Amino acid sequence: MAPLALTLLGGFQARLGSGPALTLPTKKAQALLAYLAVRPGQAHPRDKLAALLWGNTSDAHARDSLRHTLAALRKALPARTLVTEGAPVALNPGAVQVDVATFEQGVGTGTPEALERAVSVYRGDLLEGLAVSEPGFEEWLLAERERLRELALEALARLLAHQTKAETTERAIQTAVRLLALDPLQEAVHRALSLIV
Repeated sequence: MAPLALTLLGGFQARLGSGPALTLPTKKAQALLAYLAVRPGQAHPRDKLAALLWGNTSDAHARDSLRHTLAALRKALPARTLVTEGAPVALNPGAVQVDVATFEQGVGTGTPEALERAVSVYRGDLLEGLAVSEPGFEEWLLAERERLRELALEALARLLAHQTKAETTERAIQTAVRLLALDPLQEAVHRALSLIV
């Protein structure tokens, strides 16, 4: 069976291989799946997940809501994608492909080719358009968005340096424009772009 492919940068989408997008029942189900997917394989205590997404309710109601959401995810996702045996919850890293992991791996590798792959995966902010009015989740999301945006800026700047050095003018212009779209206050990029053009 095709692995579950999760797109979290620039929105939320879940699909099996190249098949149609999977429909999840609620925004909180999407939020829970995305939270687990940012670090596949990392186990999260159920109490932490319940507080993250249902922190404004009683503990009993939060745990019950988490239980129902996990059941809905198990029903929507392929078998063995969600690991829920025992108390902690995780995503099976062998059963998912997550754009965030691909992006971080490319930035970490740092070669021009890896950086190009990484920046092509960064299509926008983490979970852009997904609104879940829970303070715990929103706080986590804001911090992760900022961290990933900073990584994207770093990757684009490094890629621009490689392209400028290699004198691949057209690609350097595209990278500089993309970098300025993310952060228009990059004075060095404005200067570099004026020299390239």
